[in-house]
Amino acid sequence: MQSKNEIALKWLLTASFINSFALGFIWPLTSIYLHDKLMQTLVVIGWVMLANATGQVLGSIVAGRLFDKLQPFKLIQIGVGVMILSQIAFLLWHGWPAYPIILTITGLFSGWNTAAINSYGTQVKSRDGRFVFNMLYFIANFGMVFATAMVGTIYTFGIVWLFWISLVMYLVLFAIVRRHFNFEVKRETIASEDRQGQKMPKWNIRLIWAVIIGLGVLWISYSQWLGNLSVYMSDVLKLPLWQYSMLWTINGLLIAVIQLSMNAINLSNSRKAMWLQIFGGIAFFGLAFFILPFAKNFTGFAIAMVITTFGEATAFPMIPALINELTPDGLKGRFQGLAAASPSAGRAVGPLLGGMVIENAGYHEMFYGAAGIVVLALVGVAISVALGYRKTEQF
Repeated sequence: MQSKNEIALKWLLTASFINSFALGFIWPLTSIYLHDKLMQTLVVIGWVMLANATGQVLGSIVAGRLFDKLQPFKLIQIGVGVMILSQIAFLLWHGWPAYPIILTITGLFSGWNTAAINSYGTQVKSRDGRFVFNMLYFIANFGMVFATAMVGTIYTFGIVWLFWISLVMYLVLFAIVRRHFNFEVKRETIASEDRQGQKMPKWNIRLIWAVIIGLGVLWISYSQWLGNLSVYMSDVLKLPLWQYSMLWTINGLLIAVIQLSMNAINLSNSRKAMWLQIFGGIAFFGLAFFILPFAKNFTGFAIAMVITTFGEATAFPMIPALINELTPDGLKGRFQGLAAASPSAGRAVGPLLGGMVIENAGYHEMFYGAAGIVVLALVGVAISVALGYRKTEQF
């Protein structure tokens, strides 16, 4: 029987899906819209994406900290409510410079909402934490990719249609939050020194920061798929936009197959499998970037996307699950906020760095550079785990 202190997993997953689905109509075509319609350079686009992702970082950190201190029900209502207002603003003003300003605001509160949803996930006590975060990652990506697969076609009718769809989805999400997210979150009395992390085992802190930084580095590379690659495929290789959208359809379907398969065989409940997923996933993730320089048609990009997705679907959901195991109840919101902020930090600097490398050296050099920093992330996380995991305390 569900506790009054516990949210139903089905409604948490529904909220995660709708949140990601709505976001999927806002930013995937930002690079193309800014480049082709608003006539901005890749470097300017990089700065715009930096502002959006910086907002996501701040929103995630602030919401994660507030989750541990305030009433989460009010927290998530504020986040979804502002996203509703931002979609109305997009409908009214989507030229330059209004578009990037509103995009920055949506970044702040999309990070806010993601951190709040993940923090609610720590309150699902009836299921194993690794299962919960596997499902949250799966359903969030499924929503994002489902939207991205549609966005290319809808965009041809005008960008305002994307904002209308996103507005409707956020209205639905607000109704779900109002009905199903109002429950009493269990609080534990924690001394102020504990809240500052002074009494948490030092290797818990070190390992948490190692995987958070590693995740951010991976997203610096992954952000090239989300932005610069769309321009490369459409402007350099002259491939139709639907092929770029189809890559994300492949991504979403494959994530569904991988995640559901792992849950079916209870792989997410195995700690040894968790490490295999993290290290193997990062290695696959880097391998894809060595393939991209040789991709000249849809088949080549599809192969690279399949390899990327294997890495993404296995490694990414295990990082917040690991952080959940290493943090006590009174600090889970704070560190889940940091985990949610880490991909946003990677998305913040990734497009800008990628754009600079492209304009000064070329796309191939950008791909090899992305592969290189993935290797650095893999080595850094591996060393941290080897030195300190056995010294950590599990919660």
